[in-house]
Amino acid sequence: MKIPELSIIIPAYNCSQSIKQIVSSIINQSYTDFELIIVNDHSTDNTSDVLRELAKTDDRIRIINQRQNGGASVARNTGIKQSQGKYIMFFDADDDIRPNTLNTFVSTIKKCNCELVVSGFTVVNIKNSQPVNNVDVCTNPLPKQQRGETWRLYILKLLGLDGRLYQVWNKIYLAEIIRNNKLQFQKGVNFGEDLLFNLDYLACVTKGIKFIQKPLYIYKQSLDAGTFSKSSLVYENRLQNYQALEKFMSAEPSTIEKQSLLNWIKYNWMYSHLLAISSSTMTLAKKKAAIEAMADIDGHVPYSNKDIIGQKRFLIEKFLNFSIRHPRLALCSIKFSSRLKNNRLTAGLWQRLRRNINR
Repeated sequence: MKIPELSIIIPAYNCSQSIKQIVSSIINQSYTDFELIIVNDHSTDNTSDVLRELAKTDDRIRIINQRQNGGASVARNTGIKQSQGKYIMFFDADDDIRPNTLNTFVSTIKKCNCELVVSGFTVVNIKNSQPVNNVDVCTNPLPKQQRGETWRLYILKLLGLDGRLYQVWNKIYLAEIIRNNKLQFQKGVNFGEDLLFNLDYLACVTKGIKFIQKPLYIYKQSLDAGTFSKSSLVYENRLQNYQALEKFMSAEPSTIEKQSLLNWIKYNWMYSHLLAISSSTMTLAKKKAAIEAMADIDGHVPYSNKDIIGQKRFLIEKFLNFSIRHPRLALCSIKFSSRLKNNRLTAGLWQRLRRNINR
């Protein structure tokens, strides 16, 4: 049996209603030299039946049934162990991809002499099971690595610009790097596990990254109240991710630039945490208490050097620091920014504003 060039891994848990779409998009791609490994993470609905029927339609589909639920990280690790391809991609069961996505990724990594290819993506906001708007993100050009700039400092700079390096589903990886370095998703981690895997992978990269300025992946985001995971409401989870980032940067000498970029990312994550709190179903009293707890932990994070991060970012840091000390202000400002970000008429404006801030 011919070994496929590409292995696509999808963890599946109680996704009988959504997984058909992405599987259909995959098997109808112009690129055909792949295996699709779907790891059923001990689903309790009829996902098993759906997957069994899907496997009958195409012999490139392989179904692996986990004996117990272990979460997406364990399911992906199972997929990695079973994969045979030269390249690996990870998708999520409730998302989608555009036509010609696979061919674009594979042809790019073959031509670029690099070890990671990253694309932009489309965020589709969904409310009451219906799409309300969509916006293309992470499609703008990124700065190139400067002469004399170390690889890890460059990655740290990119992480502070936008979200394209955080996930695994908008990338194609070299399987050789994953297998030779025994890279895995961390078991028991249910928040930010994609970033942790990517940091481990990026630590092994020697030939650079290629960025595709097209939204090839379609990420579906629910705006319904309470859809943020419980793990996103635990601030200590973000601190664990931050410690992993500090570990990634530990080989770099301590400089004002390094610390400023780290601080800027922490402020970015503060905003993300405020957004999760604001959008949750917690009572107002519990939301205020959660913000106060965050302020107790990180209320004294120093501001970054504005000559390094820029005046606009510096002002945002100051506002966020002030906001977490005043929970009502924080909730009002985050609610307003969330409306700008997710409203059909202003979603594009929000993205342009963000790009302007990062210039």
